[in-house]
Amino acid sequence: MAKVRIEKFIDGAHETSFNVPTFVFVIAKKLLPQSALSALARQGIHVQEILNGNTRGTPYVATLNIHEHGISKQISVSLN
Repeated sequence: MAKVRIEKFIDGAHETSFNVPTFVFVIAKKLLPQSALSALARQGIHVQEILNGNTRGTPYVATLNIHEHGISKQISVSLN
């Protein structure tokens, strides 16, 4: 089973990472309201594209750049 890897970087330094089984995204697509899925998509995380990539065996990578309290943070989401 494929997994989605989520990594967090603060000011370019790796902070943390973890893997999430793709079935979590199947559940999220069913349980989250469309407004939440749309909000994720606006930020660059497309749940349906992650699921499509898993089905087709194609890669998926999204990166979010966030600035909080003067600190640069980057979140990377990739389908392994």
